[in-house]
Amino acid sequence: MKKLIFLIVLALGLVTQIMAQNVSTDFVALDLYCPNYQQLQAQYAGQPNSYIVTASEIKAPQQIATALEGKTVTDLHIFVNGKPGSMVFTCIGLTIDNVDQYATYFAAWAQHVTGKVVVHNADVFAAETGQAFKAKLEQLTGLPFVAQ
Repeated sequence: MKKLIFLIVLALGLVTQIMAQNVSTDFVALDLYCPNYQQLQAQYAGQPNSYIVTASEIKAPQQIATALEGKTVTDLHIFVNGKPGSMVFTCIGLTIDNVDQYATYFAAWAQHVTGKVVVHNADVFAAETGQAFKAKLEQLTGLPFVAQ
């Protein structure tokens, strides 16, 4: 009887571990100068699926692609400054005119994100310029982009 209970507990533990490895979660990328950075940093501090985009020679799309390596996530949440047609990171302003330069990194995002990219700045996709920028990002990643 003890052996049977032990085997059942062992089996449940293995099933739980396998399920935990397959659970998709969201990933959060915070730009160092995004609105409410201090509050957001405190909210996501210590979470394994969060990353702070910093001022660096390595541009934001590459930083995020590197942070996503080895992960499978549902949605990618990006907290960033912006204006219509532009995501303004600490280290780069992304616009429709320069996003093609980062196509390799956007393709890497698509390898790790199964859902959508949520840009937490409603201005980015506002107006005609923003909608064109959104369409270009969706073309480069194959992922839907939404603003919140």
